Amino acid sequence: MNPITLQILKNAFTAIPEEMGAALKRTAYSPNIKERMDASCAIFDAEGRMLAQAEHIPVHLGAMPLTVEFALRQFDDLNEGDQIVVNDPYHGGSHLPDITLIKPIFYDAELVGYAVNRAHHADVGGMTPGSMPGNSTEIFQEGLIIPPCKLLTRGKENADIFNIIKANTRTPVERAGDIRAQIAANNLGAMRMTEHIQKYSLNTYTEFADSIINYSEKRMRHAITKISGGTYTAEDFMDDDGVTDQPVKIAVTLKIAGSAINISFEGTDRQRRGNINAPYAVTLSAVYYVLRCVTDPEIPPNHGCYLPVSINVPEGTVLNPNPPAAVASGNVETSQRIVDVLLLALHKAMPHKIPAQSQGTMNNVAIGGTVNGEGFTYYETIAGGQGASPNKNGDDGIHTHMTNTANTPIEALELSYPLRVERYELIPDSGGNGKFRGGSGIKRAIKVLVADATLSIQSERRKYQPKGLLGGEDGRAGKNYLVRDNKRLDLPSKVTMRLEKGDVVVIETPGGGGYGHAQ
Repeated sequence: MNPITLQILKNAFTAIPEEMGAALKRTAYSPNIKERMDASCAIFDAEGRMLAQAEHIPVHLGAMPLTVEFALRQFDDLNEGDQIVVNDPYHGGSHLPDITLIKPIFYDAELVGYAVNRAHHADVGGMTPGSMPGNSTEIFQEGLIIPPCKLLTRGKENADIFNIIKANTRTPVERAGDIRAQIAANNLGAMRMTEHIQKYSLNTYTEFADSIINYSEKRMRHAITKISGGTYTAEDFMDDDGVTDQPVKIAVTLKIAGSAINISFEGTDRQRRGNINAPYAVTLSAVYYVLRCVTDPEIPPNHGCYLPVSINVPEGTVLNPNPPAAVASGNVETSQRIVDVLLLALHKAMPHKIPAQSQGTMNNVAIGGTVNGEGFTYYETIAGGQGASPNKNGDDGIHTHMTNTANTPIEALELSYPLRVERYELIPDSGGNGKFRGGSGIKRAIKVLVADATLSIQSERRKYQPKGLLGGEDGRAGKNYLVRDNKRLDLPSKVTMRLEKGDVVVIETPGGGGYGHAQ
């Protein structure tokens, strides 16, 4: 395909998941999606290869191809109007709150691709409101498990599946509203896809799919050749697994040769009893994210980007657990540590190009209970300090690496939940000093206005600070604590506990590491 046509079609098809995301955000019910946009969209070709993605959540998008692959194995009878629903982490999912919908797209009765989106639902059942318990030890405690099944058949909703989902959540109206927003987003994506195929022809579309994937692979291989060849190792640690205080080791060995990279996680700790186990798809997503960061961000993100990479993740480890291991924070916390350790290894191959460590956590907070006889669940990830880079300070109070969400505006939070934000501010001097300083963390204090509620926190970097680089100082570690009757109760990095009216939950997020010696 000639370069001009390729560029025109690349832009046209890339716009599809972006428009899907806009529609999903505008029609969702929950603040977590309509305000924070904790959701991601992509389109795939008829072979199940990712064709284009929106710039949404890295941990969603990198895992999505495996989800599609697993789901398509279950069905050989897909029809116009069908949509598959799945959230099972052991069938390509990430963690249970992330529900994925897959819609086959047909043109003149021929299967031409798939519209796919994944959204984090604020509650899918389990032992605690928010479905993100700090102390779960098996996946059954974390919510409803949905294996790949048809949510829609020929355009008609499967009432039984809908009823099962609604019966297993504390917020059934919100769940149904968010799922129908996902359905609509996929319908929009399918409509745009067929419009483009009608405009440019089916043969041109098929040629484009092969060409853009080959183009991305060639550009990725070319970018890899610019990285110094060799074998590079690194390790880093997570605070604990939420059940014991023992740290969790993540180890990696990178072998770069020519235009290919081999990545092995041999030496990583075995799967743990707590829920920091990261499903295989999540580990892949972290690898793919880092690869894109250190090569050329202008390479079109699709199936071709990942072909030069081979990955070895031993089974039964914390990065590829066996069921029924708990995985709730593996998606949100362990993925961040995978990024940290990969960048540490790549620093040896690409000196003066890798930044210091960012906050290294998503600071997950869930508060839920009942108000006026109806359930509510607040869920949010809180931003922190970005690591300084070789030529600039780290940004203050920003979501970094595997998360790419916004915050919940105070007005929206207080309108939706019986909660009040007491403080929301940057923490001065929490970033590491250096030639370039790390970004500052955030202090967010939330007061509970109902008599009985449940808090769950999943966080990291409360013991091990974000590392500075080349003489830069480490960022300040984060803190979690509760203020009750004017007394402070320090909380661990992962916890589930009951709350009383008037309690104030305080999250102080880590600062980013500094870069270089201070002058």
